[in-house]
Amino acid sequence: MEWQTLAELARDCAALPKAGFKARYAAPFLLELNPEGGSIDTSNGETRDFDPDRLKGNGLSPDLKTSRILNLAEGEAFVVGRSPECDIVVGHDTVSDRHCKFECFGSIWAIGELGSKNGTFLNGRKLGPSEQSPLKFGTKILLGEAQFLFLSTDDAFDLIQDLSKEPRIRPRSLGKYRAEFKAAGDAETVRREFPGPFLVVQAPKGRESAGTTVSSNTITLSQEELKKGVNQNVTDAVFDLANHNLVRIGRATVTQIHLPLGAISNLHAALIRGENGTWSIQDLGAKNGTYLWGERLEGKAELESGTEIMLGNIKSIFFDTEDLLTYALHRDTLV
Repeated sequence: MEWQTLAELARDCAALPKAGFKARYAAPFLLELNPEGGSIDTSNGETRDFDPDRLKGNGLSPDLKTSRILNLAEGEAFVVGRSPECDIVVGHDTVSDRHCKFECFGSIWAIGELGSKNGTFLNGRKLGPSEQSPLKFGTKILLGEAQFLFLSTDDAFDLIQDLSKEPRIRPRSLGKYRAEFKAAGDAETVRREFPGPFLVVQAPKGRESAGTTVSSNTITLSQEELKKGVNQNVTDAVFDLANHNLVRIGRATVTQIHLPLGAISNLHAALIRGENGTWSIQDLGAKNGTYLWGERLEGKAELESGTEIMLGNIKSIFFDTEDLLTYALHRDTLV
């Protein structure tokens, strides 16, 4: 079993709707709030003494970059300890080689003490020498200095949604970018001052707008309407993705790119920045679909600059800075 950071889980799953997340992860999660850095040294087999009173009033909060999380999906019993032979390895020197054990009994999970030196604490209560106790979701677990939370799938989903939430991206007009690009003078300065990438959405003029109340039900478009697209009487709304890692697109107010258009689903699609700086797009179960170059997207796909994305019948284009510069300067001849 391998730990991953909350950021890694968020990058893979934060764009999923809750139903999709729960379908992927049926088992609960163990969240380590304060993982030790570096390699685990068990050469001398000694466990350092620890006074749990030192942690009173020193509660930790989950952190995307440092907190680690593990899905308990690969079995029904897991030994936790510092030894590399344990099912769940914890690298604190106040954790015993074999510290405690998680077991699943049907739908109930329990934790049992294995005679550890510093004890196992549930919400501040120390387990007896061989005591086994059922676990409730949200329980804080203390193994020496190592602090954990036992989370349900719903808990884990809500946590990564909250921690990976990003601010709304305000659209700017293509004309403003065109003027700023010209003022920058040369392409190198433009690339430095506007690192991008960008999503250009060709929104219809004179129809629904940000100030218009839109029904909570997505309008289902016919295949004929989907194929038409919106290429006339449109305005380019440019969204700068430079300072973002996860960008949800949809009609819901919680989205980072808010498109209050009836054909757009509440959570329509998501743009996701990968570790290597590449971007991908994921459909979020949109009623009218997400299309790349006319092909309906199933799941996730990597994006290249210039990729045409149809959100229902709303056309958008993913651009790096250089291609947006070309598009901005020649837009009137391209439509």
